[in-house]
Amino acid sequence: MADPTSPKQDVMKVLKKATEDCEDKDLKEMFDMNIGDYDSLNEYAIKVFDAMANDTLAEEAKELFKPRAESAVLPDVAVYTVVIWACICSSKIKAAHNVYQCMIDNGVAPTSCTYIILINTLAKNSSSDVNFVGYAKKYFLEMLDKGMKPPSSSYMAVFRAIARREPVEKAKEFLEQIQAKGFSPKLDVPHFDVAYMEEAMKALKMSDVLINATPDKKLQKLYRKWSTTRKPLRDEFPKMFKALKADGNYDQAMELYRRGWDTNIIPEVVLHTGVIEDCLEAGNTECALKAYRTMLATGVAPNSYTYTVLIKGLTTDPNFCGDAKRCLLEMMERGMRPNAAAYTAVIEGFAKQEDKVAEEECKQLVEVMMGKGFVPNAKAMMEVLKGKPKTVIRRVMDIVLSKLKG
Repeated sequence: MADPTSPKQDVMKVLKKATEDCEDKDLKEMFDMNIGDYDSLNEYAIKVFDAMANDTLAEEAKELFKPRAESAVLPDVAVYTVVIWACICSSKIKAAHNVYQCMIDNGVAPTSCTYIILINTLAKNSSSDVNFVGYAKKYFLEMLDKGMKPPSSSYMAVFRAIARREPVEKAKEFLEQIQAKGFSPKLDVPHFDVAYMEEAMKALKMSDVLINATPDKKLQKLYRKWSTTRKPLRDEFPKMFKALKADGNYDQAMELYRRGWDTNIIPEVVLHTGVIEDCLEAGNTECALKAYRTMLATGVAPNSYTYTVLIKGLTTDPNFCGDAKRCLLEMMERGMRPNAAAYTAVIEGFAKQEDKVAEEECKQLVEVMMGKGFVPNAKAMMEVLKGKPKTVIRRVMDIVLSKLKG
């Protein structure tokens, strides 16, 4: 009669093969502590399954952990994948890849789950090893050759890694390879095009550029948020488009739409403006101004909506009225016409100071605006000022009308 414990022993033999070449002391200790016997391994595997299922890999995890029909124990591929997962959780990416290669050497075929975990990890950590992006691309193509469809997360992770580590030509080459194998991403992620690949790659590595462009930790956190999650960008894009159209800036609105449509990448101006808005909503005016300066420093031109958001936000703090005025004039120098909300906010900011010097500075501003061919619309300003204290309305209109009449 066969020993009833032998299937479990077989599993532990597989585990031994998966871990025997590990030379990292910390990993060895972790293996002994968490997966040193079958029960510990099985318990750890359950945790890994739960983590995968919560990370949109539920079906892939079910396939991976489907027990052997004849013995109801973990299949060999699950054992190797659990060890790979453990290495990744310990930030030992090379060790994880070594385990994968050991799995292949021992004739164990990876499942889609194994591939996805490895591809995403290698791609996301490509900055630490120049070879990782090559492996990520290789395994993505292997998935397609085996009839597996990589998820959007892997598709985007690989292209981000290419953007960081390789020239645009490599991105075009990879795109042609996956298209030749019949791969088409889901509609909710960018569909890259060879003709616009350079712009797309620039946008994908924007997070790295921005984080390196500023030492401000709060800004770095916001840049990561806006660069790595789609929802804020999806919300900000239509909001900006509608606002530009509402103000009559049809050319800017259509340029925004065209760039988004042609490249399938949200334009960089949307990301920067979103960060500025986040800063202002948090009451951090100085942070918003820093975000604006970073935007200019990285070569991204603001549009009318960006200026309107920034100018109105700056005027909420009397210490930044001078900056709001400079942004208003800069906007006009770039050939953009401020809407009533923007220029009224600046004039109101100076009027609220109830100071003769501030009043004269504001009158000079109105003169400069008129000298540039822009005449404030008194009726539109009254609409903006509705509900404000009468004393404020009077001071604002006195400043403007004194110049209009003159």
